[in-house]
Amino acid sequence: MGIETYLAVADLLRSRDFPDRDGRAELGFGGPGHFTAELRVSQGLRDADPAVRAARGEEFRAESEHLVDGLAARWGEPFEHGLQGIRLRTEKGEIPEPWAGFSTAVAHACVWEPSADGRWAAVGVADLDPSDEIRLLLVVTEVPLP
Repeated sequence: MGIETYLAVADLLRSRDFPDRDGRAELGFGGPGHFTAELRVSQGLRDADPAVRAARGEEFRAESEHLVDGLAARWGEPFEHGLQGIRLRTEKGEIPEPWAGFSTAVAHACVWEPSADGRWAAVGVADLDPSDEIRLLLVVTEVPLP
């Protein structure tokens, strides 16, 4: 997928009904009140050489920045949010989905507060787990950011 496709997916998720139950969805994962789309997933980076993984992570972050620029033109400027505090509270079971799963995979996100549609959105690069692939994620949810 390219940036234009990512933007189309974002528009689709902002307008589509949420699934009735948690599970795999067409573009990633979903559940009551939330979608998490996997826009791009690396191939072969599970337990890869740290230097290779770091270089690919930078590619994903650059692509994320382009996506954020495109979404900012549509939705206004996001705010940047470090997710460490949410991640720590997730370990205690205090955080609902999709923020619990998103915060355990993503260190920093660009977040849009809800507009008239009442839906929050966030973009981030999931690269915290070196035994997993790197993923570019887009969250759309009616669940407020904790």
